Amino acid sequence: MTAFLKHASGVVLMIGSLAGYSSVAFAQAATASATTPATAADIKVGAEVRDSKGVQVAKIVEMQGANVVLDTGQTKVAIPMTFLIKDSQGVMLNITADQFNGAIAKAHARAEAAKAQQPATPQEAQQPQQQTTPPKH
Repeated sequence: MTAFLKHASGVVLMIGSLAGYSSVAFAQAATASATTPATAADIKVGAEVRDSKGVQVAKIVEMQGANVVLDTGQTKVAIPMTFLIKDSQGVMLNITADQFNGAIAKAHARAEAAKAQQPATPQEAQQPQQQTTPPKH
């Protein structure tokens, strides 16, 4: 499963998996405890999302197809809904806040490195340098 991270600048970053968790791992963990997989009906804009220890890690911003956009307070991240589970208190991730933040940081670092290695756009490469000529007297 791939998760997408949207940086405040509007750049969408990809998280290959949330700290090594796959949707299968989330489903197995959900059935092993008093949680169940979250559904679209469980996704409420503005609702808090907790980590596996009950610590608030984000708020729900919106649904984008099969992804849920979360706002961590520092950035927005779109993750597949299959990474969310629910319990009697609401929607949660089945990983800790540290794992979630680590996955976001790794994705951000990969995106920044890829951005730094991109060549100039074709338009920038084709624009001639302006030459200045001295004024005529």
